[in-house]
Amino acid sequence: MLIPQTTFDNTFNLVTGDISKIEIKENYDQNNCLIRDKISHSTYYKSFILDENSKTKIVCDVAFYPSSITSKYLPRLTFKKIDNTGLQKEIEVKKDITIAFQKSEQALVFWKLIGFLNSFKDIVDTGEFDTSFGVYSKNKFIAEFETQTEKQKVEDIKTLINKSDIKETDIRSILFEKRKHNLKVFLFLIKNVVVQGKTSIDFYREKYSIPPGDEAIWHHFLKNNDWILGLNVDIKFIREFYNEQKVGTENSKAAGSPKADLLGVSDFTTLIELKTAKTQIFKKEKTKGRANTWDFTPDFIEGISQCLGQKFALDRSFLTKDFVNEQGKMLDKTTTLTIDPKTVFIIGNRKVEFPHDLDSIHHFKSQTFELFRRNNRNVDVVTFDELFERAYHTVYGDIIQQNWFTDDNFKITE
Repeated sequence: MLIPQTTFDNTFNLVTGDISKIEIKENYDQNNCLIRDKISHSTYYKSFILDENSKTKIVCDVAFYPSSITSKYLPRLTFKKIDNTGLQKEIEVKKDITIAFQKSEQALVFWKLIGFLNSFKDIVDTGEFDTSFGVYSKNKFIAEFETQTEKQKVEDIKTLINKSDIKETDIRSILFEKRKHNLKVFLFLIKNVVVQGKTSIDFYREKYSIPPGDEAIWHHFLKNNDWILGLNVDIKFIREFYNEQKVGTENSKAAGSPKADLLGVSDFTTLIELKTAKTQIFKKEKTKGRANTWDFTPDFIEGISQCLGQKFALDRSFLTKDFVNEQGKMLDKTTTLTIDPKTVFIIGNRKVEFPHDLDSIHHFKSQTFELFRRNNRNVDVVTFDELFERAYHTVYGDIIQQNWFTDDNFKITE
């Protein structure tokens, strides 16, 4: 029977190998520890391949030294770049050589090595690694990131950008991909398609624990994607939004103040009132005797009245009232003013209720709607499908196809 020869000078390929098949064990004399194959106990490793291409490899040599403080073993790592013959490149004296993990795949392999060393804490001393660093799976990182406040998320992203030296073009690309995703969610909500066995509205409600009512869904979505409103409801940009603001003066019981869904802030304030994409703008039947026109629904008329009431209340209370957002930030009235506040009313879906068809009764509804908007100075009325089309143009810089709502092949690609 042949006894396998023990070898200590082996290299483990972290790029292609399964790291779960190796382990760190203390030697028999208890004066060192070694990395060995779990199955072939005669095979030991002293170095790891972290990256390789047709010409070079990045290798990390690992040695362990006993600690006089913790009675464990301190890992010492030496990184080098070698060619395929095993020779290290000669460099001039005092000239640095940089081994950079510029690609995400390279960085992941590096952290795989660190995680491997840290998983043998009973014999390996990694110092304050546990309290200062963490080896996260992507899913764990995302799960913890999602639980943070908006302010914490922004600070973490700023830190990542600064530390990783992400280019401006890369940031724009990330933003573009995120907006494409949100635009896809917008499309699903406005069409209310079935997602994983549920309608999009129900799926969204369950995912974000939103209370009953479609209006609450749209409020949550647009509040969390305020770029859709800030870039689209006006020629001027709206810098930020204050959520659910009481815009009037309350009575002695803290009641009687109209509440706006969103208060837009730029040089001047903008009030935004939301209904739903399913809210009807016109009655089913038109009043007899009225030619070339159609009757608005009570929901539409009441919404307009609500907007006018909020507009009037904000005009009267602005100078004496403090406006505070969800993060506790108070509106700076030295930079933002209210003068005859602009009011935007978002309601309904023209593509469903009265698509542009000159040969049907939809023509009278479309004409009545447009006449109302063009002759109404105080409230800008925008439908959800119009808002989607503007958001699409913002993301893609192109005009959306006219039949996008009825075309089953129309999709937002990610």
